[in-house]
Amino acid sequence: MAHLIIHSPKGPPRTVRLSTEPIRVGRLAHNDCVLPGEEVSREHALIWLDEQGRVVVRDCGSKNGTRVDGGEVFRNEQRVARRSIRIGEHDLEVVDGPLPAEIPRFVEDQGPGIADTQFFPSTRAFDLSQERLNRLIELLERIGGVFERKQLLEEALDACCEALGFERGLIGLRTRRGETELPVTRNIDRDETGAYKVSRTLINRALLHGERAIVNNPATDLAGQMTESLARFPICSALCVPILYRDEILGVIYGDRVTDAATYQPQDVDFLAAIARLVGVGLANLRMLQEHVRTQRMYAELAQAREIQQRLLPARPLELGRVRIEGTNEPSSAVSGDYFDYRPLDAHQIGFIIADVTGHGLPAALVMANVHAALQVTMTAEIPLDELAAKINDLICRNTDPHVFVTAIVGRIDTRSGALEYVSAGHPSPIVLTGSGLCELPERNGLPWGIQPHESYHSVRLETDRGLEAVVLYTDGISEAADAEGRMLGTQALTQALLEVPQRSPAALIRTARALVRQHCGSAKPADDMTLLVLSVAPPAA
Repeated sequence: MAHLIIHSPKGPPRTVRLSTEPIRVGRLAHNDCVLPGEEVSREHALIWLDEQGRVVVRDCGSKNGTRVDGGEVFRNEQRVARRSIRIGEHDLEVVDGPLPAEIPRFVEDQGPGIADTQFFPSTRAFDLSQERLNRLIELLERIGGVFERKQLLEEALDACCEALGFERGLIGLRTRRGETELPVTRNIDRDETGAYKVSRTLINRALLHGERAIVNNPATDLAGQMTESLARFPICSALCVPILYRDEILGVIYGDRVTDAATYQPQDVDFLAAIARLVGVGLANLRMLQEHVRTQRMYAELAQAREIQQRLLPARPLELGRVRIEGTNEPSSAVSGDYFDYRPLDAHQIGFIIADVTGHGLPAALVMANVHAALQVTMTAEIPLDELAAKINDLICRNTDPHVFVTAIVGRIDTRSGALEYVSAGHPSPIVLTGSGLCELPERNGLPWGIQPHESYHSVRLETDRGLEAVVLYTDGISEAADAEGRMLGTQALTQALLEVPQRSPAALIRTARALVRQHCGSAKPADDMTLLVLSVAPPAA
């Protein structure tokens, strides 16, 4: 049965048995397999065996990601591990797992050297006739419209066989980890061990050193190195060249004759190397095209995410009783980590929130979507605001990494009296405008959501007898908006500009704040999301 041997910086190796039931790996004590260390998330990954007995690893949205078999870091995805798993500073060795994906092997040469085989360095210039230059142009036209890698290699190998009389041929590419993929072949069999009947020395010298090779008389060129497999399937002559793109070796092209005794000349290996250069350019172009397609797909997905996120925000201002409320959100990237919302809770109360997740972009937007969903369920006219804030805090603590936290103000306002109550979780204090200026607020700010489980929060209540006209809530993307020299706008300048607005409607106050930020930043691009939420209270009817 497959199992893991865990090698950690401290302590002896440990063994963990695997089954079809996932084991949870992470830093906290409730995990099935606890891995200490700051690079390991609280609940980092799930590991189990699938129906084929393969070791499957799913990253649970960890902070630093997960690696399998020395590959690239991944998050929120699933991979099959054949040799190893890397989580933080811990190496998890896969034992008795499935056999690794097949890596092509070539018959091993025996003996001390390669005798009279001619090798040419990759720096040697090509010697090509006009006829062969024309053939290269024809090949370029054949592969120029190919947008699938296997088809490109098939076309290139066909051209090599036609132009150089190969009776057997092979094109193999290197992976990013340096291994060789299963090659595209023509008439090349494998021996009883599964190795391709091609000299490993020729392949390796092309792949490792970028050398071109001609073999015209294996009996002398490979004297003392003829393996039993090659002796049973002898070749008369062969060419082998690397596939190059700039200074990178992408793969190898090999071809030989097994019945035709004609020999190859240096001009032939130059011609094959020129073909290989075209293949290298074609592969590089395909790689760039695929990256472009992935980028365009990502942009399309981000645009769709932004559209979805915009639908989570209120579509229009809300006016109910004496209260009018309106908000705006300007993301610094495709999606925002800021959030605001408001909605009637009953006939006489409006609930509202403004919030800001650490960071910005898609990860922050996903956290905000969860906050939105939680508020839709928990925010009612009856629930005490301190209890509501504590519930949201515990939810975020349970479901995010410690470095993720949310500052927020959540509150309610009475549409008949204009009395307002709110709870602040580490958020910038509201700017409360009254008929005589500013209203001083008590310091009742709790910790941001997601930092400390079971944090206690305390509400602040503002009665209308204090002359309340408008309440401006904002995220720090407004007050910390910086100009080209890095000078921040600051709360004082924002407050002063709002005090000078004669008609304190939400629309006028939002307009003033946005104009102030634009004027201050000038040509500097905003570094953070910017969100405003404004409530205004009309005077009581005469």
